[in-house]
Amino acid sequence: MLQTLVEGFMLGIVTGTTCLATCTPVYLPYILNEERKLSKSLMVVTEISLGRFISYIAFGALAGYAGSSIANVNRSIFTAIAYILLSAYLVLSAVRTRQADKKCHIPKAAAFTKNAFILGILTGINFCPSFLIALSRAVNLGGPVSGMSLFLGFFVGTTLYLIPIAFVGMLAKVKQMKTMAQVASIIIAVWFTYQGVEILVKYFQHKNAPEGRVVEAFAPYTEVMLVSGTDNAEYFEALQDSIQAFHPFAVKLYVSDVVEADSLKMGEKQVLFVDDELFTLRPNFDAVDDYDYFSVEDNYDIPKMLKYLKFYTFKSQEKLHWEFKESNEGHEGHNH
Repeated sequence: MLQTLVEGFMLGIVTGTTCLATCTPVYLPYILNEERKLSKSLMVVTEISLGRFISYIAFGALAGYAGSSIANVNRSIFTAIAYILLSAYLVLSAVRTRQADKKCHIPKAAAFTKNAFILGILTGINFCPSFLIALSRAVNLGGPVSGMSLFLGFFVGTTLYLIPIAFVGMLAKVKQMKTMAQVASIIIAVWFTYQGVEILVKYFQHKNAPEGRVVEAFAPYTEVMLVSGTDNAEYFEALQDSIQAFHPFAVKLYVSDVVEADSLKMGEKQVLFVDDELFTLRPNFDAVDDYDYFSVEDNYDIPKMLKYLKFYTFKSQEKLHWEFKESNEGHEGHNH
């Protein structure tokens, strides 16, 4: 148990900067919404952390208990609901602080936002890359106690990055900062609402699609290999590092202008990211035909591609062959 706790803590330390980048745009406007002493700001961060703690422990126990079967649950529905609820929370918080500044009556529907505990729960459900790595590791450990131990350590490691936000909250003494924070809360709420609705639309489109094989690039059980020609190796090394953030196990990179099918053998569940130029170099390139693969044009926007794959799964009766090309006139990609 101690080893699992330490492993979770180190995972939190290593991925904490990603957590900070994901959550700071939400926490900072909330803390700056109203003037507080440093002790009060620290209390708000504590409440947020307690909410995150509850979410992490719950998901850790669930992941450990359910084991690999949790991979079959479509995580996007949880993320979409959390985004929409988080948006409502931020809007109500901005309304509450605005009314308080004017010494007006605060609606009961907004009063609960004074407690940051719920904010912590909602952001704890956010399936960011760091959370997904911890979730995948908890699945592989097996057992609710192991899963809870891992997420307890993960919580402590990531929380260390949030403490400095309390000191930034002292800027709320400047009236203009409070106004900017309230406006920022509304903007962020609109953005999260848009994201949540977009995810739900894609979820139901996918759910109502014809039955077939499901291909999910970032599923914990999926093995990922990149296949690159020598000329584009540098780009695919960058792509490898980016994809690795979503996987608990090693993402392999195969660099060669001559690719044989035997060199690509992996497990039962596998996805390839293939250098598009290999199809040009070898018109009869068929080493990848028996695999699910994404053909990637050199220098294709990596964040754009990963965002698309993070929230989208594919149904295909046969092996999936999908292209990512900037020349597709604005389309993310298309099946061969």
